[in-house]
Amino acid sequence: MRNLYVEAVQPVDLNKNTSWFQYPGVWTIYIFILFFSWLVVLSLLGCTAGTAWTIVHLAHFAVTYHFFHWKKGTPFSEDQGMYNKLTWWEQMDNGKQLTRNRKFLTVVPVVLYLIASHTTDYRNPWLF
Repeated sequence: MRNLYVEAVQPVDLNKNTSWFQYPGVWTIYIFILFFSWLVVLSLLGCTAGTAWTIVHLAHFAVTYHFFHWKKGTPFSEDQGMYNKLTWWEQMDNGKQLTRNRKFLTVVPVVLYLIASHTTDYRNPWLF
């Protein structure tokens, strides 16, 4: 009787739009991109470290909001429109909640905010 049932294995993420985030080292590269963008802002604008972290945090917010939560669909046509009504965040990890990737992408902006608020000199307000 046991042989009548087959255990289904979770399929691999076949969505080309989000499968790249499953590769090892993506988190490290993501952090390095944020750090090097901080160095670029710091060196090109000649501002303080806190102001540079604030600019990086605001740029990170704008880019991730646009690409993760605003744009829908995929640039690939092989999925035949299956993901046309889903944002990148909804497509990631096949829509599962509380995965390691989603937790990482939730923690990164919080850490950026904490770094920016800790290193900012509030005696000379820059934005407001």
